[in-house]
Formats: sequence, structure tokens, C-alpha cells
Amino acid sequence: MLFLLFTPSQLSANAELDRAIHCYQRGEFAAATNILSSLSRSSPSDLDVRLWLGKSYLKTRQWDKAVGEMEKAVQLEPSNARIHLWLGRACGARAAHSVFITAFGWAKRVVRAFETARKLSPEDLDVRFDLLAFYLNAPGVVGGGRDKAETEAKAISTLDLKRGYAARAMIFEKNKQWDLVKKEFMQAIANYPEDPDLCNDLAEFLLNHRDFEGASFYAKRALGLDKESQRAKLTWAASATRLGVELDESESVLKSLAQGPLNDEDPCYEEVYYWLGECYLAKGDKVKAHQSLQTALVFNPDYDRARNTISFMR
Repeated sequence: MLFLLFTPSQLSANAELDRAIHCYQRGEFAAATNILSSLSRSSPSDLDVRLWLGKSYLKTRQWDKAVGEMEKAVQLEPSNARIHLWLGRACGARAAHSVFITAFGWAKRVVRAFETARKLSPEDLDVRFDLLAFYLNAPGVVGGGRDKAETEAKAISTLDLKRGYAARAMIFEKNKQWDLVKKEFMQAIANYPEDPDLCNDLAEFLLNHRDFEGASFYAKRALGLDKESQRAKLTWAASATRLGVELDESESVLKSLAQGPLNDEDPCYEEVYYWLGECYLAKGDKVKAHQSLQTALVFNPDYDRARNTISFMR
């Protein structure tokens, strides 16, 4: 039988890793970090342990430790593009929380890691989109540039026509060409009407630009295509909250999201609790609103939207 292939210690380690991942997905990042730290000492060559520990350090805002774990993971498997991608993300977080002078050095490490990941796996769209975002937002002195971003967007479109719309939209959005952003998303949906992610892209754009009815419409359409889409659930609840309609259902959806599990591609917990706070505020319950907004700040003390809403309530 299959379980006989593993020693008791291996089975125990696997069970602990599963428990840590479960904690991570439920937003219990400190617990995940503790479990994974222990596992890293007993299984120092386990790539999955290193990766998940690095991700947990990012969530607990231990930037240097996150970078360190991703570096160890790269040493274990230097040909793994996904590890280089996460190393770049960890360096990016470190750069964002550095003083101006040292941030430049970290930014250069970001682009090196991302470009290494692209070289190792040129068809990985996550790598391509992270590079696109870097090229768009970083100054040329650390490797950014509009020309590089446009080249990356073209490469994404060549690899996947559907995702090409989102890539071009990112460039238009950076240039504040809102009509062109919307046009890209609308054309994507027209060409691929059964893809829920494309509906989510447009719904989130409309929510951010205060077209709450449009956001609600496309979030509902995404849910019709994928009833388990966490992105669509959040966008619909946020839109309803801003419209002041179906607030009880919005509260229920947001509380369900807050229970998890949420994966890396899903909305983050601070965003869920922020909108739960806004929903309570729309319902006139300032006590619960304040509690939810404070919880958002526990997950991310830099989350300005939650802090600003709390200030507005005073």
C-alpha cells in the first residue's frame, strides 16, 4: 500500500506541512510560521517547507526572513522558475519597506529574480505579469521602462490571447487612459464570454472607478460562470455595499470569505475585513464596523483604506 512507502517521520512531516498550509490559507499566518519554522529545522532540504515559510514570513511582515527563506529555496532548486518568482516578490516587499537609498538595491534584485524566472520558464504568465508590473512602475535606473513593459505585454498576448487584453489594460491604466482600459476588458469578454476571470477583471476595474452598478453586473456574471470565485464574491459584496442594497447578503458573503480558506490568487484578508467594515458602516453598526476595520489593520498595518475609514468615523 502507498503509505508503506513513507516512514513515520515522513508521514508526520507531511501532516505538519499540510497543517501549516491550512493555517496559512485561513489567515492564521503566525501559526503557520511557527509550524514551518520547526519543520525547517527538522527538514532543512524540503523545498516546499522553505517556500511556504518564506510566504508566511511575507504575511507576518518579516521581510528579511522572507528573502532569506526564498534564497535557501533557490539554492535547493536553482532551476525552479516559481522559486525565483517568489524571491523577486520577497525582494519587492523588502524594497517597499526600505529607505529610499537601499530600496534601489532591492529593486535591482527584484528584476534579476523575475528575469531569471522568465528565462527558466518563458511561458509562465505569472512571471510575465509580475515583470510587466515591475517594468511599468520601476524607474529606468533599476531596470524599469515603458518600452520593456510594451514588449512584455506583446509577449503575453502571443502566449495567451485572452491574457493579452489584461496586459494591455495594465499599460493603459498606468497612463490613466481609463476608456482604453475598459475597452480592452469589454473586448476580451466579447471574444471569450465564458471566461469568469475576464468578467472579474472588468468588475474590479469598475469597482475601483466607482461604477458600482457595472461592477455588480459583471461580478454576478462571473459568479454565473464560476459560483466559487472568491474574487467575484468580494466584488459583488463591495458593490452592493456601496450601492446600499442587499446589505444582509453582502454581510453574509463577506463573513464567509473571512472564514477562509483564501489562496494567494484570492482577495487578501485585509481587503475582506475592510469591506466587511464598510458593510457594517452602511448598516449603521459603527461598533462592528470599527472592529472589522481594526482586524484589517492587524493583517496589514499599512492598509490606508481601513485607517482612513476609521479616521472618518471619529
